[in-house]
Amino acid sequence: MTAADDHLVYVLGHPEAWRLLAILERGSSDRYERVRKDLAMHPQAFQRLLYWMRGYDLVRVRASRPAAATRRAVPVHLELSPRGSAMLRFLRDVERNARSHREALGLRAVELLSVA
Repeated sequence: MTAADDHLVYVLGHPEAWRLLAILERGSSDRYERVRKDLAMHPQAFQRLLYWMRGYDLVRVRASRPAAATRRAVPVHLELSPRGSAMLRFLRDVERNARSHREALGLRAVELLSVA
């Protein structure tokens, strides 16, 4: 028996990873700090999440160049990678299947990707 791919196991076991992918797909907030606040995560926990999500190539981080030289911090943006987009489609299929088998599975809530 072969082991499951690590990125699949990680994302399935971490609801905050599902939510991160869903937030980035919406595109309304991609700035690093804004996404962290939307997820209501502690900075170190968010760093760990991004470490794994970037390591599995589900999320990409890019810095944008300011128009003029400045001593302030460089804006950092998060974006969904093609693999992250495929993972999100897979998760939506899981959510759809969970809805159809809600009673048999004994689930109270099946809105796994809901982002508050």
